Amino acid sequence: MSFQPGPVAKAHRLLAPRIAYLIGTRSPEGEPNLIPISNITSVSTDPQLVLLAVLKKWQTCHNLIHGNGFTLSVPTVGHLDGVWKLGARYSRYTYSDRRAKLRDCGLHTTDSPELPGPILENGVGWLSCEIVNRPDVNGDHGLFIGEVAGVQFNPELLTADGTPVGTVRPLMQITGNLFTTAGDATSVPYGPD
Repeated sequence: MSFQPGPVAKAHRLLAPRIAYLIGTRSPEGEPNLIPISNITSVSTDPQLVLLAVLKKWQTCHNLIHGNGFTLSVPTVGHLDGVWKLGARYSRYTYSDRRAKLRDCGLHTTDSPELPGPILENGVGWLSCEIVNRPDVNGDHGLFIGEVAGVQFNPELLTADGTPVGTVRPLMQITGNLFTTAGDATSVPYGPD
């Protein structure tokens, strides 16, 4: 088998598919915003820290620069239509404002003033995070590290400690409007103690 060279500008596609997380923020004026972002990873489990990368020209990046936190919701493949509509910059859906986008996307969301942004009510679960660092690596994305302040698991999909109770099918983006989900779960035995 031989590999073919590809353009370096498309190297990030080799990292796909990735979960299309929904990131909730508020503008400095208090306007809620919720968009899909797949550039997210856990960077520490003690304390629980997540790193997200957001294109600097987006409103969400502005909100994160000026805000104290964000929410992270995990949609299922059944949320595809609504998640795609929330990604208005790519999906080409247009809305008069971000509140209209939240209202008209077709997803069940909650926008509680106790949280740093809106959440998806019926996804796999959600996190509330406080921003603890904003490292700058001079790229086209702003980086934000959030410490998890709270987590909620959907009891139909996960136990109280986050273990799946069945097949969890998170929505995953390959590229553009091409999405997939995880297949069947397979476990292997642990080695001897």
